[in-house]
Amino acid sequence: MKAVVFWVIMFVVLASFIYLTMNTNPQRSMYRHPVESESAPSVSSNAGEKTWKKVYAELYGPKGLEKTWEVATPKGYFNEADREQFMRDIPEKKQFGNAQVTVKEDGGDLVFGIYYKGAKP
Repeated sequence: MKAVVFWVIMFVVLASFIYLTMNTNPQRSMYRHPVESESAPSVSSNAGEKTWKKVYAELYGPKGLEKTWEVATPKGYFNEADREQFMRDIPEKKQFGNAQVTVKEDGGDLVFGIYYKGAKP
């Protein structure tokens, strides 16, 4: 009887670790939009510049990806001017020390990579 209780407790502990690992993983979700909405980012009618509704920042340290978060878009979208401003602000504000910043498009999303503490892009 003691062996059964021991193994039940061990499986509960293992399941808890798996659950916590899955829910605290820093990677952003890999949800793919349906085919009809996988077109290029929408184009603003004013100046013909690209806009993005979802913008993410990924923080990379010496051990790799540490954290991912969605960047707030107060206007409801992020345009090319906002992208350039964000690229300048991160190194200028030095909140991550001498960080290097990269940017890429992932489907219809914009993803900033912030590399600090000696991490290389």
